[in-house]
Amino acid sequence: MRCTTLVLAFLIPLAVAFSMGCAHERTTSALALTDKTAIGTWTLTDSENTTFDVIIDPDGSAISNWSKGPTKAQGEQGSWKIERGRLVIDYTDGWRDVVVPTHDGHYAKEGFAPGAARDGAATNIGFSARTSDADAQWVGVYEIPEGLSSGSTSFFVAIQSSHTAWKSIDTPNVGSWWIKRSALRIRWANGWLDELTPSGNGYTVRSWEPGTPLDFTGEPTVEPTSEGVGKRFRVGKP
Repeated sequence: MRCTTLVLAFLIPLAVAFSMGCAHERTTSALALTDKTAIGTWTLTDSENTTFDVIIDPDGSAISNWSKGPTKAQGEQGSWKIERGRLVIDYTDGWRDVVVPTHDGHYAKEGFAPGAARDGAATNIGFSARTSDADAQWVGVYEIPEGLSSGSTSFFVAIQSSHTAWKSIDTPNVGSWWIKRSALRIRWANGWLDELTPSGNGYTVRSWEPGTPLDFTGEPTVEPTSEGVGKRFRVGKP
């Protein structure tokens, strides 16, 4: 009886461990990405735990709104592929981001610097998740006309799911965004207010300069300082 008890005591933990291992394997397998399920918008974190977003296009292209690099609010462009159930994004600046299913039912991000061995340790590790549908319909990179310009000058705007906005001109170049009456509004730190309203394949852009009088709801009480047409970017096809 003592031997039987010892054998059972030894086998039960093994069975539990085996069962847990199988559950983890099933969980990871269920989260494995394919060419179809990877398409859409993902929210990642960089080495400073700051969120940004990447749009994965069906044509194999990718564009991010990460705005700390040399291209600033113009973001990063690149391509993507699926390797062993993981989403691999290679940017033209040499960086690689990999969205990896985890055993706890979530996704992680592994970032590899330019020149880093792709089969070695990641340069940085962060968080990854699908961007909410409400935010995904707006996040990305836009080109809009510059207020008070002759109409030939434009700049880039990066709209992030954190509701932070960045632009490629001015200092400071940060702001916050929200949706009002189906239009994207951006209040910039330097006082400018931009409004982007979907129109056909682009956006009608209205801008109010700093010091514009507002009513008690924050609505401008005068006509826009400038108006124009903007566009939202996809790699290779704005």
